[in-house]
Amino acid sequence: MQWDKLLANLLTGLIPVLPQLILIATVIVVIQSPLPGRGPRLFHGRDGWRLFKNGQRDLVMSRAGHRCEGAVFLVWGRCEKTAREADHVYPYARGGPTIPSNGQALCRGHNRHKGAMRPPWWYVLSLERRRRSYFPPGADVRIFATMSESDIQSRAAALGKKSPR
Repeated sequence: MQWDKLLANLLTGLIPVLPQLILIATVIVVIQSPLPGRGPRLFHGRDGWRLFKNGQRDLVMSRAGHRCEGAVFLVWGRCEKTAREADHVYPYARGGPTIPSNGQALCRGHNRHKGAMRPPWWYVLSLERRRRSYFPPGADVRIFATMSESDIQSRAAALGKKSPR
């Protein structure tokens, strides 16, 4: 087989559509990119708690009014179902900590559909926009997947360990 002719034919066919392919690739990368500074920090180790415990689950559910925070269609509307599960916005499997600022109340269907998806920027911003309409007044609607110093201290105290920092 003549590989040089095959490669030349392939390049001849690709060159006219290369700008469109680059544009499509760029759009896909931009749409799927996470929100800078809001995701889990790399190389900080995994949070010791997998599930929302104690008052954390109650806080996540009550601030959502015990209603699913999932969108009805992509980023518009809000699911009408009762929330049954407290879920991580930034998945635990991808380094998201188990803290209320990284929690969302979801129905079983939305939680199963989301899975371990790392949320793109538009998902996070649309959830924050919806939260402004139903969170208690003065509550912070922002989503952060980084543990504050107080989160680290309280977690260490609950686990009976010294703070890692």
